[in-house]
Order: sequence, then structure tokens, then C-alpha cells
Amino acid sequence: MSEGYIRSYTLLPTLHRRGFAKKASLKGVPGAMRHRLIREIANTVVAAGGKRSVLEGLFHSMIRGTEATGGALFTLEEGSGRPRAALSSGLPMSLLDLSEILQDKVLDQALKGRSIFFWEAATDPRIKKEKLMGKASSLLLLPLRAQRGTQGLMLLVFEDKKKFNAEDLDFLDALAELGGNILERAAQEDRITREAMRARLDLERARRERRQFLDFLSTVAHDLKSPLAAEQFFLKMLLRKASDRLETRLVDGIRRSIRRLDLMMDMITSLLDLSRLESGHAWQEFKPVWWEEILGAALETAHELAAPKGIQVTAEIKRPLPEVLASDVRLQQLILNLVTNSVRHTPKKGTIHLVARRVGDQVMVSVEDDGEGIPPHILPRVFDEFFKGDPESQEGTGLGLAICKRIVAMHGGRIWVESPVPETGKGTRVTFAIPVGLSCPLQEGGAPGSDWETRVSPSISCKEDPLGEYLGEAPSNSESACGHDGFLA
Repeated sequence: MSEGYIRSYTLLPTLHRRGFAKKASLKGVPGAMRHRLIREIANTVVAAGGKRSVLEGLFHSMIRGTEATGGALFTLEEGSGRPRAALSSGLPMSLLDLSEILQDKVLDQALKGRSIFFWEAATDPRIKKEKLMGKASSLLLLPLRAQRGTQGLMLLVFEDKKKFNAEDLDFLDALAELGGNILERAAQEDRITREAMRARLDLERARRERRQFLDFLSTVAHDLKSPLAAEQFFLKMLLRKASDRLETRLVDGIRRSIRRLDLMMDMITSLLDLSRLESGHAWQEFKPVWWEEILGAALETAHELAAPKGIQVTAEIKRPLPEVLASDVRLQQLILNLVTNSVRHTPKKGTIHLVARRVGDQVMVSVEDDGEGIPPHILPRVFDEFFKGDPESQEGTGLGLAICKRIVAMHGGRIWVESPVPETGKGTRVTFAIPVGLSCPLQEGGAPGSDWETRVSPSISCKEDPLGEYLGEAPSNSESACGHDGFLA
């Protein structure tokens, strides 16, 4: 070839081409298959975690195999799309800025996916000859193409004039395309990793702010609890000791005040419970306990809660139930919260049915009532904090089921609601399942669903390693490497 050569491609299912190569790429392999094979190889390389070493090996092998004096691999800067040298071998610094070597129009053609061969660089008008100064006689510029466009460029420099036939150039172009697919897949993985890390940091920040908010609420609730408890005690004592000497109007006012204080005390207790569960301090309550003892104590209180409305509480405990490592106080609180909700929404003379049984490696407990049920439009929100189905209701704090959810999560279980009950078509059934075997985290504090999960450390990027930075990898052993025959700053 006596003149420079530009070869054109377009990444379509059928590979169109202009120039010397009229035969099928890779000699007999159809163009569409070539792209498919190259993408599959690149996907396999990236999935195996070998993208860095394969790109390095591909780059150096192409230099040695073509008997080039040297070469450089360029990745594209984010935003500007300018080529930046990421790997170099045997080239002076003056040849590592393509914009200083090639005319802008030629560089644009390469970035659009055209392979360019300069057979006689010294007389080629597309080259800024003052930059070569006898350092190269022939140049080969290969785009690192992929499905979504050019991902980079590879420059091969020859001290003596080099000749390639069509098949040679076609094969070199295919190898460069493999490099482009590896870069594209690596960039996609890196973007996903960065987005996942940002999402995790945002989640941790939200959890931190939430903890601070709950700590504030806990402090306020604790400071309010003592004076309110004293006032509550005084009013109840006054009602008990002097109601017969007070006017009916005053007695009614005292009773209303007591009810409001009871509601406030319930709210304060719930806030303190929520803060304690979120902070992880409830882990200190864990000890070996028997499910039958937990259920027996909870049922005894459940009967007391249901008695004023004449509600019948029945139980079906399928023995034997195992011993577990758990907080008996919290599990009883969980069951009583569910019973309290059922009592609140079940009419007089209604029924509440509790069932406990072992299913595989977990214990399942359900509390079912024949009450009014939960409207479908609010069912997804019943575990939200401070949510009340009837905002005007004076009963409840809107924290009962939210606390239940956290108690279950603390024990590594799950909880769900069915309304109406499928078998009866009415009422509500809340079921929770707690694993039989439970391992407590060894670190201090935390609870499932908060900050005790394993943290993922941010990946380390080395600014002295453009290829590693582009691939989302640090150099081997997390050490940076620089130099004209390696990674370039």
C-alpha cells in the first residue's frame, strides 16, 4: 500500500464495510457472528474478573505480534470523550497525545469507529509531521469498538514502513473490537457498582438521621414520662379517694384527663420501645426461653384485655414447641400488641383466636379476630410508624404494629397481615414466623434491618492508574504503578 488507508465499519447485525476487505471477517465467519462471539468472549472475561490482565495481554501481544516499535491504548474521558493514554509501551511522551499527532478530522473518524492505517507517515497530510520527527514511518490506529460505540483507541507505531494485507488488518481490527467490548462491559459494571455504593451511602445516611431523630424523641419522651406519671398517679388517687365529695362535672373532667394521660403514657412508652429496638439495646434481653412459657404469660394478659368487652380469647397451641434464644419480654409484647389491636377492632362478644405451631425450622404464631377487618386501601400501610386507619380515633398511638415489625425483625423473622381472613371472609389475621435457630451478631448494638448488616467498604481508586480507574479496578495488590512502559498518570 502506497497511501494511507481508512476503513469504515458500522455496528449492525450485518457488517457493512468499504475498502479493501470484501471477504467475510475472520475468514469465513459471518460478520454478525463475529460480533456475537467477541461480545461473548468479553462477557466471559469480565465475569471472570480478568478484564485488566486480558487487556494488558491483548495490548502487548498486538505490539509483539505486529513487530511494532511501540504502542499506546487510549480510553475516553467522561464528558469530553477525549482520548487519554492508559497504557503505553516503547513510545516517547510526545506520541501520547493524539490531538498533537493527527489532524482533528482524522481523529474524529477514528472515534466514530474507523480503522486508519498510515503506511507512509512522513508524507501523509493527515499527520502533523513536526511531532513525528523521524520517530515513526508507519502508524496503525484501531478503534476499540463495542455495541454502544467506540470505547477507546489503540495506536501501533512502526519505525520502518510496514505492510499489511487485508486479512491481517481484518484480524487486528477484530482483536481491537474484543478490547472495546471488554472496556464497555467493564464500564457498565463500574457504573452499577458506583450507583449501588451511592444508594448504600444514602441509605446509611438516612438511617443515621433516623437514629438521631429517634434519640431526640427518646430523650423528650423520657423527660416527659416522670412528671406525667406523677400527674397521672395524683389524678387517679384523687378520683379514688374524693370522687364522692366532688361535683359530677369535676369527676368527669378528671376522668377525661386520666384518659388523655393514659394515651400520652402509651405514646411515650411506644417511643421509648421504638428507640430501644432501633438502637439495638434490646439484644441485651436475649436468653434461652421456652415458647410455651411466652405464650402462657401472653394469654393470661390477653384474657384481661379482652374481658371488659366480653370478647372470648381462645388458643390452639400445637405442642411441643422448642426452646429459642430470644427476648421473652419482646415476644410477649409482640403478641399483646396484636391482641390489643384485635380487641380494639372486634365488637363486644366477639372472638379472638391465637394459634401457635412449629412449621419446619420456624415457629408460626397467628392472632385472628372476627372484627371489622382492614380496608384494602390502607392494608399496605399498617406497619408504618404513626399510621392509624382512623386518624380521628383517640385510641392507639399508630406505633403498635410498627413495633411488632421491629420485634420480629430483631428475631430474624417475618410478619404479614391478611384481611379479610381467607377461610371466613371477615376479620383480620396477623401472622409472624420466628426461626427456631437464631444467631446474635457479635458486634455491639444493631438490629436486623438497621445498621448491623455487613458493611461494604468503598472501592479504592488509584488516580495514578487511568486504566484501573476506567475499569473500576485498583492495580495488583492495591499498589499504583506508573511509567512510560506501564500505566500513565
